[in-house]
Amino acid sequence: MKNRIKFIAVNLLIAAISSTAFGQMISHFDLIKSLKTNGKVYSEILVTSDTTVIFGSHGKRVYFLNNIGETISKFKTRGWVHASASELDDGSVAIGCYDKNVYFLDQVGNLLRKIRPGGRIFSKIEQLTDGTLVFGTNKNKIQYISPEGLKYAFDTKKLAHGGITVRDNEVISGTHNNQIYILDEKGKLKKSIATENWVVHSQPAILKNGMLAVGSYDKNLYIFDTKKDTLKKVKVGGKIHGSPIQLNDGTIVFGSTDKYIYLLTEDGDIKYKIETGGWVVSSPRALSDSTFCIGSYDHNLYVINSKGEVIDKYDTGGKIFSSPAILPNNTIVVASNNRKVHFLKYNSHSTIKKFTVKEKTCSIPVESL
Repeated sequence: MKNRIKFIAVNLLIAAISSTAFGQMISHFDLIKSLKTNGKVYSEILVTSDTTVIFGSHGKRVYFLNNIGETISKFKTRGWVHASASELDDGSVAIGCYDKNVYFLDQVGNLLRKIRPGGRIFSKIEQLTDGTLVFGTNKNKIQYISPEGLKYAFDTKKLAHGGITVRDNEVISGTHNNQIYILDEKGKLKKSIATENWVVHSQPAILKNGMLAVGSYDKNLYIFDTKKDTLKKVKVGGKIHGSPIQLNDGTIVFGSTDKYIYLLTEDGDIKYKIETGGWVVSSPRALSDSTFCIGSYDHNLYVINSKGEVIDKYDTGGKIFSSPAILPNNTIVVASNNRKVHFLKYNSHSTIKKFTVKEKTCSIPVESL
């Protein structure tokens, strides 16, 4: 049999692929420092007015770091520190603890005093204009403590774990009692808004139009007014644990346990949703008028703009529960549940190399007998 040479037209896909379409990306992040902690970090990270970085851990510690991630001190408690730290009007730092104490520390971690108001403290301590402290406890109370030490409380019937927002001395908070409460400066009820399920952690955000927005475990973001009966519910596919924010360009942002990050218009309509590889319980933080960062259980810290574009992401090596903090020099501080805290310098002017996928048809000679 004679040898025959056949030329078979073979379609080949020849692609040069980028990291946004599977290829190489120039990173926007420079790692300044990674710090190993004694326990997992669930609290939000506080950056004080002098750029001290403060957070608690389940390793029974409150950490004080400088702005490049070097340890100033570690204050030891007798219980988990799940609550976030607050910088008070006098410059001191207040933080609640599972050991039922509220600790008052200076900005290098020295104990100034402590009080034992009753119950474990989960929520961040807020302050009214007269200096009164307000926070939630596991004793079903939103607790008030005046500068003179007078204690009074509002009974929430169930655990008060939600974040508290103070506006014009009104106290706004959700609870496990399926209610959003609006209280006056003396802890008296002004109004309540029923939710379908718990508001576990989400802190109400004050929007540009004067409305407030808060997430719930009933999979709704509630947008409401404290004086009127205006209420809008934005339904998503999972529980909303973190707190929403509104960017300066009007975009409302939050995450959900359905693994999506949601971007809404000023009117509360969903304009984009971005899928991640895990729950999004971290709260977003604004990097500019139109960009923000947010963590996910898929280990990544995402930087996203208000057009719904993922600018970059950084793998922290562990699930991100805690909300990141932003230093004035655009350094992002983020904790992950591999017991590490990362200081990442974010370079907003870095560019992304994009490569297009080219399709090409060519004829390849194939020899057969």
